Amino acid sequence: LGGFGLDKVQTANLSAYVEMLPAPRPPTRDAQTVARGKKVFDSAEAGCRSCHDGVNYADGEKHKFSGTLAESDTPSLIGLSASAPYFHDGSAATLEALLRDRGAVHGMGDASKLSDKQVAELITFLETL
Repeated sequence: LGGFGLDKVQTANLSAYVEMLPAPRPPTRDAQTVARGKKVFDSAEAGCRSCHDGVNYADGEKHKFSGTLAESDTPSLIGLSASAPYFHDGSAATLEALLRDRGAVHGMGDASKLSDKQVAELITFLETL
């Protein structure tokens, strides 16, 4: 954004600061709804696991996208409920907007195949990560 970057001392100080921040506390949600949402997340229909896999819910790979960002690494979903707005450009204010409106713009899986109930359950699961 027009800056000059960080020197080694500034980088070390920033790193120390970020590492001392407490982990976000995900909200508590109904366990049965969370379990149903996890099933949606894991399903081939939703396609979430194709990129958001592993313990950090990220595959560590770069993917090509449409829109304003040609390529990006898969972000971790840990702490997702505390990180709105979503996407690199903040174009999705909520998880529902991310899944329903903005995901296709950015080349994510197609949530249009999911029912409203499935989307709600998926959001509930995502909020607990």
